[in-house]
Amino acid sequence: MKKNKLKFTLAALGLFCVNLLLAQSTISGSVTDAETNEPLPGVNIIIQGTGDGTNTDFDGNFTFTTNSALPFTLEISSVGFSSQSIEVTSADQTINVSLQPGENLQEIIVSASRRAQKIQDAPSSVSIISSKDIENSAIAVDPVRHLVNIPGVQIQQQSANTLNIEMRAGSGVFGTSTFPILDYRFLSTPAAGTFFTQHSGLSNIDIEKIEVVRGAASALYGPNVVSGVVHFMSKSSIDYPGTTVELLGGEMSTVGAAVRHAYASEDKKFGYKINAKWSSGNDFELDPIEDADQIAQFKQEIYQPAISNGYVDGNQAGTLLLDMDDLDDNNDGNPLATKYDNISANAHLEFRPNDNTTGFISGGFAKGGAIFFNSQGEGRQDGEDYWAQARVQSGGLFALLSYNHKTGGGEGNPTFLYRSGFRQVAINSSLEAQVQYNFDMPGFLDSNVTVGFDHRDVTSDSQNTLFGRNELVDDYVISGLYLQATSKLSDKLELTYAARADKFTVVDDIGFSPRVALVYKLDDNNSIRATYNSSASIPTALQSYIDFPVNVILPGVYDVWLAGEIEAQNFDPNAPIRLPFLGNLEVPQGTGAIPNAYIFGALNALGAGAGAIDAINTNPDYAGLIPFQGVLESVLNNPATAASITGSSGFLGSPYGAGVGYNIFNGERLDPTDTGSALINTVNSFEIGYKGVIAKKLSLAVDFYTYEQKGFTNFTAIGPAFAYTPDTDPTGPLATSIATDLAPLLTPGVTDALTAAYTANAALIPGIDAATLIANGFAGIPGVVDPVAPLAVAAAQVIGGLAAVGGGTYALGQNLIPAAALPVFGAINSERAPDDGLTHLAAGYRKFDNQSRTHWGMDIAAEYFANENISFWANASYLSQNVWIPGESDDDGLPFSSYLNAPQFKYRAGVKYNKNNWLASLSFQHDDEFESNQGFYSGTVQKKNLFDANVGVYITPKVRFDLTGSNIFNFEYRAFPSMPVIGRRIIGKITFDL
Repeated sequence: MKKNKLKFTLAALGLFCVNLLLAQSTISGSVTDAETNEPLPGVNIIIQGTGDGTNTDFDGNFTFTTNSALPFTLEISSVGFSSQSIEVTSADQTINVSLQPGENLQEIIVSASRRAQKIQDAPSSVSIISSKDIENSAIAVDPVRHLVNIPGVQIQQQSANTLNIEMRAGSGVFGTSTFPILDYRFLSTPAAGTFFTQHSGLSNIDIEKIEVVRGAASALYGPNVVSGVVHFMSKSSIDYPGTTVELLGGEMSTVGAAVRHAYASEDKKFGYKINAKWSSGNDFELDPIEDADQIAQFKQEIYQPAISNGYVDGNQAGTLLLDMDDLDDNNDGNPLATKYDNISANAHLEFRPNDNTTGFISGGFAKGGAIFFNSQGEGRQDGEDYWAQARVQSGGLFALLSYNHKTGGGEGNPTFLYRSGFRQVAINSSLEAQVQYNFDMPGFLDSNVTVGFDHRDVTSDSQNTLFGRNELVDDYVISGLYLQATSKLSDKLELTYAARADKFTVVDDIGFSPRVALVYKLDDNNSIRATYNSSASIPTALQSYIDFPVNVILPGVYDVWLAGEIEAQNFDPNAPIRLPFLGNLEVPQGTGAIPNAYIFGALNALGAGAGAIDAINTNPDYAGLIPFQGVLESVLNNPATAASITGSSGFLGSPYGAGVGYNIFNGERLDPTDTGSALINTVNSFEIGYKGVIAKKLSLAVDFYTYEQKGFTNFTAIGPAFAYTPDTDPTGPLATSIATDLAPLLTPGVTDALTAAYTANAALIPGIDAATLIANGFAGIPGVVDPVAPLAVAAAQVIGGLAAVGGGTYALGQNLIPAAALPVFGAINSERAPDDGLTHLAAGYRKFDNQSRTHWGMDIAAEYFANENISFWANASYLSQNVWIPGESDDDGLPFSSYLNAPQFKYRAGVKYNKNNWLASLSFQHDDEFESNQGFYSGTVQKKNLFDANVGVYITPKVRFDLTGSNIFNFEYRAFPSMPVIGRRIIGKITFDL
């Protein structure tokens, strides 16, 4: 029996080995330098989509054995040379390859000119992140972070699940001036200009490369693309068939999985692929001690707001949707979400009937929620994102039709702001159509010409919770025509010129965006360029139509009202300062101090008398005053009493003087100044750049650029706030005033009460008349205890000290006027605020109309290839200025302050290693300290010094394990003040190629 089992085992093993031998193919060939014909050692030979491969030997020869089924594609690359792809159809195929010198300069980029061209010919500053860079990277969870080491790019890691992309001229936190796209489909939300990474559907295993174009690009991509383009390009199902599975897990309870399955027909004319991705984990958090005051401002309940007259009615609470139990993930008193759960899936069909034509039909969805931060406060965005796309490219024709729908979350998972407690219904749909045609004109300077038309139509439904009174007039449509041509002025000099015209519904005008660029090729490996761009920019739909309270300080009394740019925000010059915490009493503009009568009158109306009487009834020390309740009530509850209160309780104004308002967001002086409606903003930029490879070892890029922004806007307070600074507290001076000013009012009532008491007692004592008792009391009457004495003492207490009344009013005042409210004790309503009896501090988008803000900058990037296995890289970015303060020598004449919200200097450096089955990388990031002006997130942003690392190994040719770490030394920092504290994140990842 044992012999039979042994025979069976040996036979099975033999069959397995025979099968393995039959499935193996031995591939061999050689690689040479195309210029010198000399053999190239150390060239990487990899089967596309796998880890199978080898390197050439000293004589440029290679040979290796693989189990991969024929046919397959070899990727052949080496430092200092352009790469090649060779299709292998049989094991005995002769493979002799000649590589052209020029590290990456022969690589094709499509995003710089919306057509395929070599990097060397691109009229813009560009970078490419290849799939190999992605594989040997510390970025395991969110592919957007691959941009963190690209010069000129600022990745704002606001939380674990919230990132924003900015470049050169950008200053946004919630919105972005860059244009992130995936396979030509926009990833930002057109209605708000925002980027939600959890809805991007990006997967590391499906990205072929990331193209980064720095600088204004509105001439080709339309308005608002004033800083650059980030184009994520996914792998073709036809060119990259196969199945890949990725599993990851690590710190912060991070877990995730992704799968990509792609099929290609044998004739390479049809293919499909399916992607699915899921991730979950804990988010970074606020500091419970340092941020206690901030957390205390978060609402503990979320409501569907009541709508009256087309806008959110601050006089009504609305319908309860969520309470603290739903919001507080950790049950620690902080409702800010600290967990996330994202899922996405998409499917693609690809058609390639011939080498000149390719068509795609694709669609997908993403679901997930994340905290977000904008200038108006903290919020949580939730819901689903559905999209569909069809595109075709045939010869010079490119056409695309794309549709996107965002639900914004429902009542069970709403989008909301923590500081208002109101749900924001954020439903929007976007339809985009693009048609472009590219053709050659050899008779005119050997020119290549591109003409195109774009149309984008965004519809929004906020159910009046966001757009308020603008709900029925919130159309947002952009249509644009553009033309670009590249002409050869000589064999080495090319001129690129472009112009675009856009028509908008938000602004009744046409925006023009011209572009001119010269590219001079020093040789095949080096080029210089000079580029001028002028980009038109308009407010987003959200910035245009928003009309709602972003922060409710005291429900039914006082809020911060944000109005969009579709109309001007004006102020009545005679409008009074409203005092919301004093029952919306009003004082004239210029009032420097609040009379005690105002505070007493407000407290009186809100129950000060009842509060004082309650203090008497509940405090045994004041038991003797109970007979005087009627007297107290008659005085305290009499509105005329306030007129007798003299003196001032405190200072009304700001650090800039009595009666002077200030900007609640940045502390600067602010008078009630009108701001106009939406205008077309213009960004003019000029750039000189060099890109090349020196001695086939050093890749170098240098860019110098200038930026001029004209007619830009900035979110800020539009109406002034007025602080209240009493001597000690808002009710302390009032208690003293009561003792002196109310005594004469209380004396008649107290005297009458004493007279009545003595008269009543005189009737009980024979031989004593009332007048004698009133005059002398009970003194001199032997054996009689004075029954009125305690009452007389109490009367003296009322008239002299008024401790009970003062104490009761003081206690009530502390509750009605909390210390947190003192910085915004008064405000002036703008004419855009609802006329509903409430006080609305005006917030909005300050116009800089015809003023210009200018700065210049530099980006330098280098990579040195020590050998075929190891390379060192470094880059740095510098801004000439990132803050403009009126009155300073470099303020550009601006009437209000302006900030870039970016470090003036930053640099990155690292090393990459790849040999045999091992790969590793180490990178360092430094950002200088800088000042930000982002509403609630204004202040000093600390400098950052962060290390990221990755170590990977191919366990088998088809199985790779990576250990990745971001911020591995746990340097704690915040993207902006009052945002979560970001720390270390170590992730293990395993990838299977099936």
